[in-house]
Amino acid sequence: MDDRAGTDTDTDTAAADPGGAAAGSQDDGWHAVDGTAPLDAAERERLAAVEASALLGTPPEERFDRITRFARELFDVPMSYLNLVDDASLVVKSPQEPGEAAPRFPYGAAFCEYTVHGTGLFEVTDASLDPRFAESPAVTAFGVRSYAGVPLRADGGQAIGTLCILHPEPRRLTGEERGRLVDLGRWAEAEIRQGQGPASDVTVAVDPTVAGQRPALHHGDLTATALDRPHGAVSGDLHAWAEGGDVVTATLADVMGKGAAAGALAEALRRSLYEGPDGTDAPPATALATAARALGPQLAEAGSFVTLFHARVDTRSGDVEYVDAGHGLTLHLRASGTVERLSSHDLPLGLQDAAEGWTTGTLRLEPGDALVSVSDGVLDIYDSTLASLDRVVADLRAERDVEAFLDAFSVKVGVAQVDDDVTVLVVTRS
Repeated sequence: MDDRAGTDTDTDTAAADPGGAAAGSQDDGWHAVDGTAPLDAAERERLAAVEASALLGTPPEERFDRITRFARELFDVPMSYLNLVDDASLVVKSPQEPGEAAPRFPYGAAFCEYTVHGTGLFEVTDASLDPRFAESPAVTAFGVRSYAGVPLRADGGQAIGTLCILHPEPRRLTGEERGRLVDLGRWAEAEIRQGQGPASDVTVAVDPTVAGQRPALHHGDLTATALDRPHGAVSGDLHAWAEGGDVVTATLADVMGKGAAAGALAEALRRSLYEGPDGTDAPPATALATAARALGPQLAEAGSFVTLFHARVDTRSGDVEYVDAGHGLTLHLRASGTVERLSSHDLPLGLQDAAEGWTTGTLRLEPGDALVSVSDGVLDIYDSTLASLDRVVADLRAERDVEAFLDAFSVKVGVAQVDDDVTVLVVTRS
C-alpha cells in the first residue's frame, strides 16, 4: 500500500459505497435494514444465502483464519477480517477469539455492509475525510483510516460477506495489491463454497495397520512416513516422497474440494512434481512453477487451487529447501524442544501467477529433529484453529516414536468422524 491519502473512494468495481461505518443510510441503490423499509427480491435472496452458509455464530476455523493472517502479513496491516453481513449486523467469522461467540456489530458501525452491495473490490483511502464514514465508531473509537474489502459470494452469486483489511493510517492499494486482495477473496469464497457442498455419508475407518507396517522411506538417517485417511473413496490430499542421490524430496498438498475431481488433481500434481522431465532434481520453487503451468488449465476449469508444502532435504547435511504455497501447516520440531511453524507470503497453486514464482525457504534438520506437515482436516480433530498444532506436537512427543504416534492418531480420526481428508507427513533425522 502506498501512502497517498484522499477523500475519494475507488469505485471501479463497486456499485455502492465502501464498506462503511456510515452514521446513517444513503440513497445509493440500497439501504440498511431498519425494520420499516421493504426488502427487494435480490436482498431477500442474499439474506437467504447468508443463512444457508451455516457460518453465522460458528467458532473460529483455521481454514479462514489462515487467510486473514496471510492478509495481515502480506499487506502489513494490523487488522484483517472475514465477515458475514446479514439483515441488520456484521458478524465476525475470522479472526475471533477461540471458544468465544462470533462478535456482532450493528449496521452503521461497519464498512463491510456497503461492500456486500457492490460488485467487487471497494476501497476507502481516508475515512476521516469522507463524510459518509468520518463519524462512524470505526473511525472515532477504533482509529481506522483506510479500508479495502472484497465481497464474498455463495454458489448462487449472492454476496454473503467480505474479506477486508484496515489500517490506522491513510493508504491506497497499488494495482498489484488490489489483485492480491481479489485473489485472497477467491480463496475465501472457495472455502465457503466447499462448506456448502452436499454432506457425505461416507465415514472414515480406523486405520488397521500397526507400527512397522505403514509405508515409509528410509534414506541414510532420514525417514519419511505418513498417515492418509480420505473422507470418501478418493482423497484430495497428497503426500509423496522420493529419494535420489543424496536428496530426499517430500510433499504434502491439499486440493480444494473432495472426491474424484480433487483426487484427479492431486494425482496430476504428483506426476508433475515427481515424474516430470527433471523428476525430483529441480529446486522446489522451479518444480512448483512447472506444476503450476501444467495444472493451471485444470485448476481454472475446476475453480480449484492447491495449498502445499514441498521440500528437498540434503541427506548429508540436513539442509532443507522448501516452498510453502499458502499452506502454513508445517512445523519444524527441534531436538532441543523448540517448535517453529513454517509460513510464507505466497498464494496457493492456482491463485499465484506461475511467472511470479514462489519463495524458497531454508532450514537445517539436525539429528533428532522432525518436520511435521498436516492437511487442515487434521485441525478438525481438535478445535479447527491453529492452536490445534500445539496438540499435534504434544501427541507426537507423548508417544515413543513416530509410528506409534500415527497409529494413535489414526484412532483419533476414526473416533472424531472428521468431515474432510486427513493427512499427516513426518520427516525425521535420527
